[in-house]
Amino acid sequence: MIMKTIRIHFYECEHEGDLGDYKEDIRSCGGKVLNSGLNYEAETGWVDVEIDDTFMPKFKQTSACGFSNYDS
Repeated sequence: MIMKTIRIHFYECEHEGDLGDYKEDIRSCGGKVLNSGLNYEAETGWVDVEIDDTFMPKFKQTSACGFSNYDS
């Protein structure tokens, strides 16, 4: 299985609690959280994630996806 690293950007990410919820959704889909950060002024966050090809179909069904740059 091929692993790759992506960065997921989140909007409406006002505090660590929001980011924590997004990271929990990522983990539940099989992603490995590598790093993350917040921009408090812009109320945005990001998470670097190691994923395989099974991750994205699962992630697209989470509430976290709806607040991310992968919501399509």
